[in-house]
Amino acid sequence: MNCIIKKLPQSQIELTITIEVSEAQTALQNAAIKISKERPIDGFRPGKASYEAIKSHFGEAAIYETALPELVRHNYVQAVKDNDLSTYGDPEINVTKLAPGNPIEFTATVALIPEVIQLAEANKIKIKTSEPIVEDKEIAGTLKELQRMQTKEVRASREAQANDKVIVDMDMSRDNVPLDGGQAHGHGIYLDEDYYVPGLREKIIGMKEGETNEFSLKFPKDHYQKTLAGKDVQFKLTVKEIYELQHPEIDDEFAKTLGQESLIKMKELLHSNIMKDKTLKESQKIEAEILEKLVEKSRFGEIPESMINQEVNRMFHELKHSVAERGLEFEDYLKSIKKTADELRLEMAQQAVQRVKTALLVREYGLREKIEVSDAEVLAEVEKMINDSSDDAKAQETIRSEEYQDYIKTALRNRKVIELLKERVNLVKN
Repeated sequence: MNCIIKKLPQSQIELTITIEVSEAQTALQNAAIKISKERPIDGFRPGKASYEAIKSHFGEAAIYETALPELVRHNYVQAVKDNDLSTYGDPEINVTKLAPGNPIEFTATVALIPEVIQLAEANKIKIKTSEPIVEDKEIAGTLKELQRMQTKEVRASREAQANDKVIVDMDMSRDNVPLDGGQAHGHGIYLDEDYYVPGLREKIIGMKEGETNEFSLKFPKDHYQKTLAGKDVQFKLTVKEIYELQHPEIDDEFAKTLGQESLIKMKELLHSNIMKDKTLKESQKIEAEILEKLVEKSRFGEIPESMINQEVNRMFHELKHSVAERGLEFEDYLKSIKKTADELRLEMAQQAVQRVKTALLVREYGLREKIEVSDAEVLAEVEKMINDSSDDAKAQETIRSEEYQDYIKTALRNRKVIELLKERVNLVKN
């Protein structure tokens, strides 16, 4: 393999990689076997046809094209290692020569990792921290949520009362013009909870099934829809169904239904869980502040636009995944925030720069402190992740891949760096 490196603007380089035919033989043989498995030839068992038979039947160009991804991936990685290059992100590949019997040539354009010109000193950073406290009202609130999960809803033939659940059809308008999104049919309202419009629950209490009530209420001044904040809105509301909520008593028997021997033990478990959650959140807050302050006090070389764009793309896909997990269509989400995808990407650019700088800073600390991750540590993490995904064969295959294990190694190294930084900064109790 021959590699010629050309420097480009914005900390990018172009690698021109040439692979001799003799160096491509293993990949070509593998490609021929793959073709034979996927498209068996009459007279041969799948995967057993010879190279010459595949070449004669499908043409050698098909073998070269099938082998190309493996050849490009392997030789690009080798060129990066041989030339001790610190690259960022995926390369842009352009195949310039691909003809059977001749050397294969392609170019790979990729960003180099920018230099950290000045690295802030962690021992000069001060971070305020506070000791997590669990209040009795938090435990009581969690117990109430657990109680609600076991609450029975029994249809009631009477007027709606303050602790009921009602199903309503509701139409909202302003100045006799229906509000956009202001129609809610079959909507459930718990009358023992505060609703987003003060006074609504009081209007429903005392109504019977099938009864319709028309009234006006003033929306809160801090309502998220600015056009409605502090404005009078007309309601037309029909009660369709009324349910009495039968809550279980919060006592020892209630605790036993949740696998605890007594209410006291239940409260102790909740206290422990809430404390763990608060401790984790405080730790995450400290980490975020440490990295933010270190980035602010460090200086970086020119960051390639391609790095920022890749980070924006990553953030964009993370958001799309998050929206999908909430059961929303992304187009509907964009409409709700009144932005286009391009506008959203543009807004993400500044945060993307911060994320890139943070990654550069953590990497630089790792290099300067010679922080390493052993193969045994990676293997232990791989085994743990495989056990956690024992019912997902596809996830297990991904975890076992070389690329994913490289990702695990980087993540473990980053974790060690952050733990080191937490030891070195000055944590000041509030």
